Amino acid sequence: MDDSPLAILAVLGVSALAVGAMILFNRLIGGWQDIRFDGPGLASRRLEEDVVGFRSGEGVVSSDGLAALVMEQGGARLGLALARANRCVTRVIRPGEIARLEAEGGRFHIHFNDFTLPRVTIDLDDAAAPGWGERMRRFAADAATQTRGEGHARAS
Repeated sequence: MDDSPLAILAVLGVSALAVGAMILFNRLIGGWQDIRFDGPGLASRRLEEDVVGFRSGEGVVSSDGLAALVMEQGGARLGLALARANRCVTRVIRPGEIARLEAEGGRFHIHFNDFTLPRVTIDLDDAAAPGWGERMRRFAADAATQTRGEGHARAS
């Protein structure tokens, strides 16, 4: 093989085209499709796959289809599933793991003491919001959890 700069550029160019073609082909056959939750079924399956011993109960999906809450059978834990592009991120929430919960109608800001997932915002429809708000409050660190406002200080 020739070690000339032109030959090296040709090999790099052909390699880049081949990688681009593979990416395009994968996209065309349905790879890398963004996840959306149409109902709690996918979120329930992912939580059961990812979390040892998790058995899904009732669930609710956010208005935008990018998040879902699933109560574990028996109510000991709350499952959270988030759609992140073509991946599904799951987290199980135990009592006391929600550092702060803020509610503004059907919008819930869930704060965790975890730098990997510090805050999640979920919009629920008006019919589901009150019941799921009460369920989430059971997992808050403090029974007197702040329910309004954006600051870190407690609402008076």
